[in-house]
Amino acid sequence: MKRLLFATIILTAVLSSCKTRNDRVVAQVYHYKLYGSELNALMPSGLAYDDSVSMAISLIEKWIKEKLVLHEAERKLSPVEKNFEKEMSDYRSLLLVSRYFERLWESDSAGFNITDNDIAEFSRSLDSRYTVEKEIVRVNYVKLPSNSPGLEKVKEILFNEEQRVERKQELAEMLADTVEYLIDDDAWFYLDDLQNEVAFEISPSESEKKIRHIERKVGDNTILLVILDYRSQRSVNETSEERAAAEMLLLNQRKTQFLNTYIDELYDRALKDGKIVQ
Repeated sequence: MKRLLFATIILTAVLSSCKTRNDRVVAQVYHYKLYGSELNALMPSGLAYDDSVSMAISLIEKWIKEKLVLHEAERKLSPVEKNFEKEMSDYRSLLLVSRYFERLWESDSAGFNITDNDIAEFSRSLDSRYTVEKEIVRVNYVKLPSNSPGLEKVKEILFNEEQRVERKQELAEMLADTVEYLIDDDAWFYLDDLQNEVAFEISPSESEKKIRHIERKVGDNTILLVILDYRSQRSVNETSEERAAAEMLLLNQRKTQFLNTYIDELYDRALKDGKIVQ
């Protein structure tokens, strides 16, 4: 009963603070006060009444605990320990420089475009230890109950290369409630991971042919597999995750080079203008 009354008071304070200038205090810890408008700003919109009550109580309890800890820190730390002027100044400087660097990168954004050729050349330049000799495949993969009424229709599209490409969206809609499927043509996977997933071994003759259709019954399910491509050795950019990592690494490398050049130019200009005293 007390919790319901407390919740009613809270919601009344929150709602009234939205509609009037009478911003009521909904919680207080020592000299810290939480106003209805502040609580309202933290509340997501569209909640049911019961959910709003639970959310409001949770937010207030969290606020109270934070202020209790803050009060203890204020009370027990020395004036020297509470002096953050240097840290705040350093942090502001860091934010300013970071913001300025972002503007510089935006102004020369065309210079940071990463192409497929850039990724390939960058990957070739890496040390040989980053090259992995492990089989990978690109596949389309569908796992359906063997008694599914849509099995034959899915197989008809999936195992016809022209239809598989042209009716990709239709196939995705048909498979919306399927146990498991993957119809992304661009993603590379380790062959042994795929074999673990489908629970049967894929022989070299099945994987080495560029496009190969495999239908296999495993338990109560039927697995339809289209092998699009196979490689026995690949460099770091040939799986989607590793390509993204290589792209990010190359982008950061270019940004660093750009900033180092820019900073060197600033230094030389300031030195020439007598703005630096050493």
